[in-house]
Amino acid sequence: MNLKILILILFTPFLFAQEEPVVYENDAKAYYNENYNWDSNELSFCDLTISPDSTFSFYCRPNISCWTWFEIKGNWKKENNIYTFLSQYEVSENNTRLTFNKDLTKKYLLKFRTDKKSELKNRNIKIEYIYDYDAKIDDVEKTMRFDSNNSIEIPFKEIPNHKKLASIKIEYYLSESEKRYVYITEGKTVNEKEKDIPNIVEIEFVEKPLNEIVYRTTIGKLEGEKLEIISNVKTKTSLSENLNEISFEKYYELRK
Repeated sequence: MNLKILILILFTPFLFAQEEPVVYENDAKAYYNENYNWDSNELSFCDLTISPDSTFSFYCRPNISCWTWFEIKGNWKKENNIYTFLSQYEVSENNTRLTFNKDLTKKYLLKFRTDKKSELKNRNIKIEYIYDYDAKIDDVEKTMRFDSNNSIEIPFKEIPNHKKLASIKIEYYLSESEKRYVYITEGKTVNEKEKDIPNIVEIEFVEKPLNEIVYRTTIGKLEGEKLEIISNVKTKTSLSENLNEISFEKYYELRK
């Protein structure tokens, strides 16, 4: 009898050990939820995958296109029924800054410089015209050269289908290994025309953008087959975060 009890005690942890990833889900703001109000623009994580190797991944899936999905990964630890999810990500300063102005001339004037006023040794720059999606017009690429003032001029009449132009993509190599690219637009989406692009644009390349690490701690409480998110905090950064804030739902149910 004592031998049976000893064997049971020794093997009980292994009987309850997690051998496969488990997923907790709440599709309140997932793209496949027909009841979601898309006009709200609110984002939340819709599934949480907890793996047996003490790693996890949280997914936000706001649109059918996987290009819009967002994932955070990290490590978890568990004490009794409390999960602690630890993750980190890097925030970078924008490596290109834009300043807009306009006048009545029928041309774009693009002026280039670096934040440290360094010489722009590479005189070539790639320009791409991005058109409104609904216009069904192919984007147009071309390579141009700076003039003596580190500027380029583009008359409106030289841009095919100028009335449908949504943005101008700039691609430039500061050096062989340092590429800068930016979309010149006043809209939220680069291929959706909301208003005309201002015709005078100053483009400043940041030579050494700052970087900071943000640490995130999320606490979850497990009750049966339901995971309750108790708290979600992260360290502060002096840099601007360009990503939309993604929240957690209050509860997530075990996927069966």
